[in-house]
Amino acid sequence: MSNIINNCVVTFLYPKSEKFIKQFVNCLEEQTFKKFEIIFFCDRLNFNKLKLKTSLNYKYYNLEGSISEIRQKSLKIIKKLKYKKIFFCDIDDLYQSNRIKVLNKLLDTNDIVFNDINCLSEKKKIIKRNFFSNFFKDNEKINYKGLINQNFLGFSNTACRINILKKSKFLNSKKKINIFDWYFWSKVLKKNRACFTNKTKTYYRVSLKSYTRLPAKISTNYLINSIFVKYNFY
Repeated sequence: MSNIINNCVVTFLYPKSEKFIKQFVNCLEEQTFKKFEIIFFCDRLNFNKLKLKTSLNYKYYNLEGSISEIRQKSLKIIKKLKYKKIFFCDIDDLYQSNRIKVLNKLLDTNDIVFNDINCLSEKKKIIKRNFFSNFFKDNEKINYKGLINQNFLGFSNTACRINILKKSKFLNSKKKINIFDWYFWSKVLKKNRACFTNKTKTYYRVSLKSYTRLPAKISTNYLINSIFVKYNFY
């Protein structure tokens, strides 16, 4: 049996995210499919001070720059590594124990996959179940046109084959990118399609300070700011 690990779980650490790392690692330790390594990309944070204790294999990289610059640098690093499949995770979210198993199987026949989400309050109470199932059917394929007016592909509910990154030649943007994952996936989906699955969930922590909060009451200021974010995206 081969000991080569072809899969990596990617996440980003930043100041004040330390409080989430224990629950994040616990979610990964509980995954029913465990043939993966974790890659931590650290933004202004000393990884060694975390004193991480886990039986899972992991590595980390220290990066500097804006959020957009760090994301671009991290993807360039991943492109050069040995992995074949990449599973994106946000450090502050939770994940169903079958997530990597389900997405790994779908990546055998799809270049990009994204899963459903349950929306959590900041106190980890579920406020909306199966959110994306309101818009997509299981195994439905979408392209970039589906992202024009809404952002449902984040670095919390997506996975892809490494060859997708190797074909991405736009990771040198100097522009101000407010929501990098929205920008990134819209570019990738110009030449690819993503497959939706409702067979697994990300427990997405809703932040009232985020432009992508789901679902939430919309204030006038939020609406105005969102218009500028969309303008920059277009």
